[in-house]
Amino acid sequence: MKKVIFAFLLFCSVGVVSAQHLAHDDIRISLLTADPGEDIYAVFGHSAIRVKIDVLGYDVVFNYGTIDFNQPYFYINFAYGKMWYYLSMSSYERFMSSYMFENRGIREQVFALDSAQTFYMVRFLEKNYLPENRYYFYNFFLDNCATRIRDIIYNVYLDSDIPATFETPCYRELIHRYLRQHPWGRFGIDIALGLPTDQRTNLYEQMFLPDFLFDAFSQTLNSGNPIISETNVLYKADPSNPAQKPPGLITPLIVCSFVLFLALLFMFVQKGAVVFDFILFFSVGLTGLLVVFLWFFTQHVFTANNLNIIWALPTHTAMAFFLFQKRFSHLVGKYFLSTAIIAMLLLFAWVFLPQKLNPSLIPLVVAIALRAYRNSRRVKL
Repeated sequence: MKKVIFAFLLFCSVGVVSAQHLAHDDIRISLLTADPGEDIYAVFGHSAIRVKIDVLGYDVVFNYGTIDFNQPYFYINFAYGKMWYYLSMSSYERFMSSYMFENRGIREQVFALDSAQTFYMVRFLEKNYLPENRYYFYNFFLDNCATRIRDIIYNVYLDSDIPATFETPCYRELIHRYLRQHPWGRFGIDIALGLPTDQRTNLYEQMFLPDFLFDAFSQTLNSGNPIISETNVLYKADPSNPAQKPPGLITPLIVCSFVLFLALLFMFVQKGAVVFDFILFFSVGLTGLLVVFLWFFTQHVFTANNLNIIWALPTHTAMAFFLFQKRFSHLVGKYFLSTAIIAMLLLFAWVFLPQKLNPSLIPLVVAIALRAYRNSRRVKL
């Protein structure tokens, strides 16, 4: 900790007092890109800025991806979409050791900066690190550790153009590429995120992902010259000990298929069917309430207009209690018949929907349709 404090004081002295005594060639500023990690929060990789001044023995990393777990009402703010992140600073050695411990590769791109650009970035980081400036509201797609660096660099290189790209994947397709080893993470994200996640992206928008930021910078020219002067592999991950482990055997598709198996079984076996139906519809209803909460009662931009509401009707939480009646009123019977029809229509329209629903949900939606139709027959004559 003392080393970090000393480094910060030294940094301030460089930016305010001693910068005039340094040539810009003495200051080396680079982008560090970390490979994806095992945990879901690390699976998309990471970006940070390194500032190195050899003549002063100064080598620190500025990290816009730091969470303040001690902030008041942390979990409430997380659910509400008001997550405070902040710019932190650590020694280069400490940064590297943490990623090497996790066996995550680190690549470095050194920026080709002139004198004015170099000292602008030094002073910008110095000012941004002040306590009153370092905090910001995090948004995974729009404002994160990578987009902050993207905006800084393209403000520094005013005569640069974003490289052309012929690929325009949507946000959902981009994050799916990183979730192949995390089927449950993909399953939960697909349920939580709505239609805005399915809009097409250009390269500038794709740079919310560190890998895309790295690739874009490697192709960017400023007045005809590359903005990257050299690229280095600082640490190459050991392939025999991958950072991302293979997924387990119990996947969302397995679980949803098992639910469908039980739904089919209880079409022929009555004992226990009511309990199964209650758990099914009550759970689906709770999922619907979560969708509604994220859609209407939070500041999460990308959870709005969520078509998962079609199969996860929040009203199921209340209607599930009617299942313990031997016979239903005509109104309850019509409710379950409508549920069955909606579920079947959803299955027929699945591939045509503007929002890509998780395919593992298909067996679950079939189970909902079967059990809802079966229960719609329990009407008082």
